[in-house]
Amino acid sequence: MVPDPDSEPGPDDSSDVGSNADGSSETRFTFLRHVSRILDRPGELLPFALVPFVLSVAHVERTRRALDPPSGWFSINFEFVFPTPLLDLWSFADPPDPPTDDPSEMLVGGSDTASGSHSFDVTFETPFDTVALPLEGVDGELAAWFGLVLLAHTVIGAVIAAGYLGGLDRRLRRRPVAILDSVVRFAPRIFLYHLVLYAAFALLVPLFVIAPPLILIGMIGLLVFGYLFYAVPFLFVVDDANFLEAFRRSAGFATGEASYFWFALGHGLLAVIVSPVVSGVLSAGGIGFVIAVAIATPFALVMTAATVSFVQELVDDGSTRGEPDRETGFGDDGGRVDRRSGTDGMDDATESAGRETDDARERFGQESTPDRKPDDDRDG
Repeated sequence: MVPDPDSEPGPDDSSDVGSNADGSSETRFTFLRHVSRILDRPGELLPFALVPFVLSVAHVERTRRALDPPSGWFSINFEFVFPTPLLDLWSFADPPDPPTDDPSEMLVGGSDTASGSHSFDVTFETPFDTVALPLEGVDGELAAWFGLVLLAHTVIGAVIAAGYLGGLDRRLRRRPVAILDSVVRFAPRIFLYHLVLYAAFALLVPLFVIAPPLILIGMIGLLVFGYLFYAVPFLFVVDDANFLEAFRRSAGFATGEASYFWFALGHGLLAVIVSPVVSGVLSAGGIGFVIAVAIATPFALVMTAATVSFVQELVDDGSTRGEPDRETGFGDDGGRVDRRSGTDGMDDATESAGRETDDARERFGQESTPDRKPDDDRDG
């Protein structure tokens, strides 16, 4: 039900979750509040841990390198990660580099000291193999082949993300999980979103090759892009936003909601804390890989579920302020009634209609019965 704007929210009122216009400590700890909400419901969300687990072990090439690292190999990563639909072990740690006969081949833009020329290597990484080739060795046929591999990888990722986010969204709203419906509705938009990300990165490749000193500017641009639009795939699912609307609303949240910044910061700092632990353990070889997966999987689930919870809050809070695209009210748990399944608000609507009917009958009865003085007063 929509809360009375004149009423004071109680301690358990879900309508005030994270809504704090003055940027107080509640807003600054937005990420921790949503993590706490997820940790309060471990049994309901535990089955979704299968997704980050499978993603971690399904990358055969990285898993193979992690299980059999070079002698003496050790790595510590510090990864700042914006919210993203599919977090897994490899979001927090890097496997050992693929073996190579010439160490200079591992460098992008490495130089040949004998001739003074520069060689630029392009690395193609798939779930099954990693290939590093000099830029001049990439012909049209090879580029097309890896393009098809990337396309297939993107389709699979979009399908998994749609089912994963859709299931988390419905479970957090205490609704039945409908994985197939989520895939059908959201996978196409998530697929296009990933293509936009690839296109943004591809635009920077010529910059890296032609003017390496400008790489820093390009990386800053990617960082800004990632911040402005990290909510886009979550808005596809949580609010059923169309493609362009999701980008517009995400940018609006980024520039107009302090909680958007604090959530991203909290998410990234948690990744910075977890990544050196996971990457350090991963350096231990086979047993280290098993432990690293066991650590990374629950963190990946909690961080993604917390992001779904946070975007639900952004959307619901925007509804209470009367944004033009809102068509429904709130569910009994404080969440917005989903436009995709409007039955959740029928009981409240029926109850409200009944109250209006009773009020109308009462007013009609009062108007149709005129005030009459007692007979003894008229006689007097």
